[in-house]
Amino acid sequence: LFSVVIGDSVTSIGSRAFWDCDSLTSVVIGDSVTSIGDSVFDDCTSLTSIEIPNSVTSIGNSAFAACTSLTSIEIPNSVTSIGDNAFNACDSLTKVNYTGTIDQWAQISFSDYDSNPLYYAKNLYINGELVTQANITTATKINAYAFYKCSSLYSVVIGNSVTSIGGRAFYYCTSLTSIEIPNSVTSIGGSTFFGCRSLTSVVIGDSVTSIGDYAFYYCSLLTSIEIPNSVTSIGNSAFAACTSLTSIRFNGTVAEWMAISKGNYWDTNVPATEVICADGTVAIDG
Repeated sequence: LFSVVIGDSVTSIGSRAFWDCDSLTSVVIGDSVTSIGDSVFDDCTSLTSIEIPNSVTSIGNSAFAACTSLTSIEIPNSVTSIGDNAFNACDSLTKVNYTGTIDQWAQISFSDYDSNPLYYAKNLYINGELVTQANITTATKINAYAFYKCSSLYSVVIGNSVTSIGGRAFYYCTSLTSIEIPNSVTSIGGSTFFGCRSLTSVVIGDSVTSIGDYAFYYCSLLTSIEIPNSVTSIGNSAFAACTSLTSIRFNGTVAEWMAISKGNYWDTNVPATEVICADGTVAIDG
């Protein structure tokens, strides 16, 4: 089987329907399909192109796993969820094009890191234009893994509609240099900015109460950060390996800083020796 054209009478494609069809090079899916099941195109190693219609709302677990010849994929704005390992081992991917808005992309439910094709492609396009700056203005949340390893992204501005940033949302976005987190955000998930080694500037809004494990781990160019007094917990290794971080400011009192719950190794390999509070200073490991 070399090619497949699926007509508009079909509404769903079941699990493993084309599993291991290793000569399959192209697939066209009709406009009535609403879901692509688990492992449907798993191990279709010759598949180079596929058209996903705007009717599809979900892509199942391992749906395109080991499609090692797939170089680009277009995801319609109808898709709201993508399952575990959906693009596992798709290591030829270089381009992901999304036909919606950046706000819609941020709210797709990704199950894990390689459910997001950006893990391999690293370049996100919105309606054919490469995303270098993300202005998120209407989304209410940024889901986990949303911009995972998106190296085309240089800056992010988050609007006041966003209340939470999920774990690994900007994991290893190695070109990201600055980000502003508004007062509407109350939590920053685990490993959210892990490995953003070009990040030099972070503004954290006054409503954030928790900074997750490894949230800023290995942000090696981050020189200073201001933490609001709304924060009550800082997770394990949250700022570990931030080897340029020489200034930590806390806009509360020394007593408030001491009351914050701090995880293990939160400040490992951080050159700063003290936190500057509104009413004095305190040792960084205090």
